[in-house]
Amino acid sequence: MELMDLLQSRHAFREYDDQPLTSEELQPILLAAETSPVGLGKYQNHALTVIQNPEVLKKIQNIYHAPTLIVVSSPNPSQLEFIDAGIIVHSMELAAENEGLAANYNMACLTSLPQAVVPAGMTPCFAVTLGHTKEKLTTRDIDIKRIPVNWIKEG
Repeated sequence: MELMDLLQSRHAFREYDDQPLTSEELQPILLAAETSPVGLGKYQNHALTVIQNPEVLKKIQNIYHAPTLIVVSSPNPSQLEFIDAGIIVHSMELAAENEGLAANYNMACLTSLPQAVVPAGMTPCFAVTLGHTKEKLTTRDIDIKRIPVNWIKEG
């Protein structure tokens, strides 16, 4: 999908089928995480946890029955690590939708994550729900004035 079409069609999916993503389907999504910009290049300050165990997923709130959840964590996160986690999740979400998969940014699930799923010493910062869906992305018109722009120009 062309970048601008993808950006104009992406949205928060909240309906998934029960089929978990395969390792092959996850590869471009995980690659997108690895190619995300991270402050000061400190990739070691982050960890990804891919959750596909149905029993674990049932314990997590606000994931819309998604069959796959990826959590981005960091040890003692500062504002920079939270921003990095958001960028990593955004990259994964766009990669998923580019592959025809459903995705949704998610912070609401973080407080209900079972402690054992996050690596020791890590704090969950952001997550993305992923799965298959019958819903298709369609490009929509975007109001160019949704966000005010303050121009500072010469002369």
